[in-house]
Amino acid sequence: MFRILLHLKHMQKDICFIENYRDIGLVSRLKNFSEILFIPLNLETFIFCKKKKFKIFDFKKNISSEFHKKAQKSSKEFTDKIGFNFKLNYSLKAEIIFFLRFRFNSILLISEIIKKIKKETNINKIIVSGLKKKYHKNLHDGNLITEIVESLYRNEIEITRLSNEEHHEVIPIIREYVPNICMKSHSKNVLLGNAGYNFKRIINILNKKKVKVWIPFFEKLSLPYKIFYFFYGFKPIEFKKTENKIIIKQYIEKIDFKYETYNLSTLLNNFYQKLNFYFNDLEQKSIALKKLINNNKFSLTISNIVKGINGSILDNDIKCNTLCVSHGIITKSYDEYDEIYKKIIAEAVFGGESKYFAIQSKIMNDSLKTHKLFGKPIVTGNIVFSSIKNNFPKNNYVLQASTVKDFTNLQFLGVEMFYEYWDHLLIIDNLAKKNNLNVLVKPHPTIKNCIGDLKKNFKNINFSNKSIDRLLKKASLLISYSSSSIEDALNSNIPVILFEKKKRYIHLKPFENMKINSAVTYLNSEENLIKQIKKNKYNSKYNFDQYIYKQNNTEKNILSLI
Repeated sequence: MFRILLHLKHMQKDICFIENYRDIGLVSRLKNFSEILFIPLNLETFIFCKKKKFKIFDFKKNISSEFHKKAQKSSKEFTDKIGFNFKLNYSLKAEIIFFLRFRFNSILLISEIIKKIKKETNINKIIVSGLKKKYHKNLHDGNLITEIVESLYRNEIEITRLSNEEHHEVIPIIREYVPNICMKSHSKNVLLGNAGYNFKRIINILNKKKVKVWIPFFEKLSLPYKIFYFFYGFKPIEFKKTENKIIIKQYIEKIDFKYETYNLSTLLNNFYQKLNFYFNDLEQKSIALKKLINNNKFSLTISNIVKGINGSILDNDIKCNTLCVSHGIITKSYDEYDEIYKKIIAEAVFGGESKYFAIQSKIMNDSLKTHKLFGKPIVTGNIVFSSIKNNFPKNNYVLQASTVKDFTNLQFLGVEMFYEYWDHLLIIDNLAKKNNLNVLVKPHPTIKNCIGDLKKNFKNINFSNKSIDRLLKKASLLISYSSSSIEDALNSNIPVILFEKKKRYIHLKPFENMKINSAVTYLNSEENLIKQIKKNKYNSKYNFDQYIYKQNNTEKNILSLI
C-alpha cells in the first residue's frame, strides 16, 4: 500500500505559471525547481525558463492548429453574444469587443494547457504569482493568471500564491476633457489621430500645400516635445481634465457564457469591470475630440485605426470628411477560420464608419471581396509602407520580420505565438549556420526587451532594431508569417517567403500561374525554405504587379478631400 501511495505521489506534478516580468522575481524564490513544470506565457518568461533550464510545458506538442480553430469559433460565438445597454459609436463598441475578446482568448489558452497536462499526469498544485490589480488601464495592465486559475480550478486543484500583496489603488474618477487651445479660423485644417506609422508622409504633403496639421494629446507635453513637433510640421492640441465628474456607465449587459465544462460568466464580468473605467474615460476623450472637430473648421480627419480613441475621429457623427489609412495589411479570406481572424483585424484598422478608405495596394483592393466597407474606397497607392529603391547589392542579406503574440494579446490562428517565433528562429539559425547565410532579424517592438537574450541564443543570425526602411535597403528577401513588413517589402520590390510550419494560416496566396515568377512564396518545410533562399540568390526578376500599384495618387486623392 505504501509503495502504491508513493508511486501516486510521484505521478503528481506541481505546475507554475509565469505571466510576465513581474512574476519572474517571485518565481526565483521557489525551491525544488526540478519537480515543477513551468508554463511561461510570453517570450520574456519563456527565455527566463530556458536560461534556468526549467522543465517547460511543450506548447509545440500540445497547442494544436485544431485548438486554434476551435478557439477562433468560440471567440466569435462569445463576442457575437455581447449585448450593449446603449447605442454606441463604432469606435467605442469595437474597442470594448476588442478588449473582451483578448481576455476571453487568454482564458481559453489556460484551460487548454491545464487540460493537456491533466491527460498526462495528476496536478498536485498550481503555483501562481498572486498579483492582481483592481483596475486595468490598458490591454497589458494587470496580472490575469491568478484570477483565471482561481476562478476555474479552486474547487478541484490546490492553488498556491507566491504573493498576497494587495494593490491599494485609487478609484479612478472620470472627468470631462476640454482642448487647451484657441484655434484661429483657417480654411484648411486637418486632424490626424496620431503621428505614427509613417504618417510623416501625409504631414509633408499637407505642409507643402499650406494645410495646418493638428494632432490631439491627452497627456501633458513637455517643452522638448513641443519643439520637436514644431519642427516635425504639426501642431499639438493638448486636452485637460475639467472638475466635472462623470457618472460611470455600464456599457454592456451582464455576460452569460459557458465554454466546455466551465461557466466563464463571473470571470468575464470581473474582467469587464476592471476595464470599465478605461472605456468610460475613452468615451469622454471621444466626446471632447468630436466637439473640437465639429466646432472648428476642420476639412478632414485621418486615422490609421478605426477603433478606440484614434478611431473616434472617423465615426459617422464627425461633420467633415474622414479618411482611414490602414497601418496594417488587410488581405482577403480563404476559408471560414481565416475569415473570422481577418475580420477581427479589419474591424480594428479598416472597418468602421469612415467616409473614405485609402486602398494602398492591389492586395488591399482584393480584400474587398471578403471585407465590406461602410464608406467609399479610393485608390491612393502606397502611403504608409516602405518604398525603398533596392538594387540587390552583392553583400545583401535575408531579412526576417514577424508580429509576435503572447498570453495577453492572443489573436488565435493568424499570428505567431511566442513559442512558434522561437521555433522559427531555431530553424533560421540552423539554416544560416549550415549554408553560410547572412540573416538579419528585426524583432517586433513588443519584444524589444528580449533582443539581448535572443542574440545570446542565436549565434548565427544578427538582430537589429533599426527601422524597416533602413533594413530593407540591403535586403534581398523577406521571411515572415503575418506582418505589415510583408507589404513594406513588396512595395520595395523585395520578394517575400511566407513561412510557417503548422500549415494553419495563409496570409497571402502566391500567383496561381506557377510560370509567373511570383514575388510571394508560401512554404512550410525547412527543405523548401533553403531551396527558395538559394533560388532567390540567383534571381532578381520577380513579378510584383499582382500585389502593388506602381502609380501613386496619394497627394491628389488626399487633397481632393480637403
